[in-house]
Amino acid sequence: MPVLRRRIHASQFNETLALGAVQRDGYVLAAFAKDADKHALQGLTLIDVGRGFLACLPDGALDAPESELALFENRRVLIALRNGETAQAAADWVQYHSTSFNVDGVLIFNRSMPDGDRFAHDLADILGEGDCTVLVVDADTPLGRKGAPDARDSALAPAIRNQISKSSIDPWHAPLAELALYELLRHRFLASAQAVAFLDISDFLLPGKDSAFEWAERGAGQLVPLIGTEVYPWRLRQGQPAYFKDHIAKRRSETRKLLSWCAALSGLPDDCIWHPGRPLGGAFETTEIPFVRAMGVVFPGAPIECIVTKADLIEVAELAALANKSRQKPIRLPPAAVIPARPKVGTITIVSAMKNEGPFILDWVAHNRAIGVDRFLIYTNDCEDGTDRLLDLLDAVGVVRRQNSYRETGQVPQYAAFRAAESEDAVTSADWLLSLDVDEYINIYAGDGTVQDLLDAVPDAHVISMPWRLFGNADRHKFEDKPVTEQFTSTAPAFMPRPYQAWAFKSLFRNAGLFRRLGVHRPKGVQSAYQDTISWVNGSGKELPRDVWRSAWRVGTANWGYDLVTLNHYAVRSAESFLIKRERGRGNHVHEAQDEAYWFRMNHNVEEDKSIQRLANRTASVKAELLSLPGVANAHSHAVAWHQSRIAELKADPETSDFYKQITSTRMQKLSRYGPHFGMKVFMEGPHVVPDEIFDRDSMDNFYFTPKL
Repeated sequence: MPVLRRRIHASQFNETLALGAVQRDGYVLAAFAKDADKHALQGLTLIDVGRGFLACLPDGALDAPESELALFENRRVLIALRNGETAQAAADWVQYHSTSFNVDGVLIFNRSMPDGDRFAHDLADILGEGDCTVLVVDADTPLGRKGAPDARDSALAPAIRNQISKSSIDPWHAPLAELALYELLRHRFLASAQAVAFLDISDFLLPGKDSAFEWAERGAGQLVPLIGTEVYPWRLRQGQPAYFKDHIAKRRSETRKLLSWCAALSGLPDDCIWHPGRPLGGAFETTEIPFVRAMGVVFPGAPIECIVTKADLIEVAELAALANKSRQKPIRLPPAAVIPARPKVGTITIVSAMKNEGPFILDWVAHNRAIGVDRFLIYTNDCEDGTDRLLDLLDAVGVVRRQNSYRETGQVPQYAAFRAAESEDAVTSADWLLSLDVDEYINIYAGDGTVQDLLDAVPDAHVISMPWRLFGNADRHKFEDKPVTEQFTSTAPAFMPRPYQAWAFKSLFRNAGLFRRLGVHRPKGVQSAYQDTISWVNGSGKELPRDVWRSAWRVGTANWGYDLVTLNHYAVRSAESFLIKRERGRGNHVHEAQDEAYWFRMNHNVEEDKSIQRLANRTASVKAELLSLPGVANAHSHAVAWHQSRIAELKADPETSDFYKQITSTRMQKLSRYGPHFGMKVFMEGPHVVPDEIFDRDSMDNFYFTPKL
């Protein structure tokens, strides 16, 4: 196939830079940048092309080359930008479309600096003989977006979120800014072509009954829409970039659609302005022709995990079948693994981190044992109230305590605990795992309220994400040694999407190698082999969408529900207990204060809910068994006494005393009943943004308030 080369030369006209020009009958057609000075072109015919414009200059105004329309006359032509793709990739692209779609003309605009690489030379060597005419065009001025980085940087891959390119500003390879280029190419080389299609070197039309060119040629003047999907290889071959035949996968939850077009030129309106994606003017056919964009070709040599999350990938049968026709077979995705059948009665382990939680441990352990939890792996640090000793005394009932080595690891206490837990027998031998704090109580509505009843209600589930329901202090200010489930029965309403924390969840999950590690709200790192076989449900047993598996920590209005189970979250307990919690700090968000704003966000006394008390007798019986263990009753009494003493000391401090008065004030008590009326900004900013006139409203009224910040 002959590979020809041409160049677009920039030149000055009336001290304004023309990106390029072509000689027409009796005038010169010049392309100008979008920010060119139009005042210097007054009196001339200007054609706006969206980004940039064309100008009809007097004959001889610029030294412009003649048009070469005979190069592609009556040919099917592909138009492409080349921005770093390899010569081999371009050759594969040309040969594929030439063989499969009778393409006999290709125009490649090479974004590299003039004579800056051997692309055209190498392409000619690879292509060899053939009937397809290939033209490589470059320019002597950069056409990229000003101030933008190199678009070839894999950090800019669209499937990877929150990546920042480290490339320096590069106008030669930044995203194309000057769309007048396409009109220049049209009038200089392409206006006599039979049909044209806009595809980058990474874009491949898919086989079908009728090709895009056949559709275009049947409806001259009609634009045939090309709709593309990004596709990926599973991994690179050693020492080689990815080729098109390696691209057999797409993202499982892909929503991006790539737009392009094809058209037969006869009958295409003269005022149709050529753009990639969508031209200006012209009518579209309703038939959509598919194509794929090979992202490993877009970012040659980039490791696959740098351009896509591999766990998101699924194999596309059509692409695998197409690739299998090549001599070198594609690297296939690993087959989906079969998840072992759930045991009828499985062991359940809770992993937790605690500090100075002594008075609340027995009730919490008793409740969890009453609903069927077998073992507890609890990490503690710097406890002063006897939490360590009490937990050690409970080892006979499945409680394993470990010292939290977070200081040595540099991680926050909760994360350090989870990493250490991965090698513990209580975790490795468990059938089900759950991270849970001592102020979180599983409240199961299915059956008799046991974990087994919950599992029986969703027999195919591998993960059950149990959403919080925030329970307030019920206007109880004094610390009492009574079960929190008995004292605090006031809660947020069932439908409470604000604040964000109201619908956070914790997840009970199968410990069968499906995930890489334990997380605060959910298991993390779904193993790719199980991506298509895992069932992940919410508190109503409804499937959670796959696109939330990686990062979600809460349910939303689209997937909320707790018909089967909720997690009663007693985040504040009594006002006096909260003073201890505030002093202790947080095990996860260690730099976030537990201040008045936190109390306001988490303290909701809107409705009464005593549903968890149906387990009270069962839990009380288990608690009595715990108290009968040697030393446990004394250890519990010691922890209670320590808390009472420490509360008195804290309230003697003027600053803490003022804080206590704030959270127990009439204002804060009323605010705990107004949550459903507030917008998200109120909870983000804190109670100080609520004006006094709001308190003239009855909490039962129907009103909504959000501040203008």
